[in-house]
Amino acid sequence: MPESPELHARLLAHARSYDPAAHHRSLLAPYRDVLLLWRAKFMSYEQIAAALTQHGLKVSPAGVGVFCRRTLTKVEIERTRKELAPAERRPAEPVRAVSGKAPNATGGQRGPKVARDHY
Repeated sequence: MPESPELHARLLAHARSYDPAAHHRSLLAPYRDVLLLWRAKFMSYEQIAAALTQHGLKVSPAGVGVFCRRTLTKVEIERTRKELAPAERRPAEPVRAVSGKAPNATGGQRGPKVARDHY
């Protein structure tokens, strides 16, 4: 394809007028809290992309993954998971004393040690 001076001038004008800050904002940025909630509920990127597509936002699973990894921290996702889990669903575990000896059926005493031959 031959290069025309007119095409070159239009492309150069377009390149000069391009504002990178105007195109930096993501399509998913307004829905960050929704994505955080879905990730806290262990939803995969594929499931999130399918749900967004059902609601009219066409986005790929890879795009969802890039956005989530870039903007959502693991600490933030874990905190949201803890806030979602009701207190009654998390039963308190009894605290057990940890000792150096393994208990057995004979009252907590260990049995005899097995002799080993050293070759």
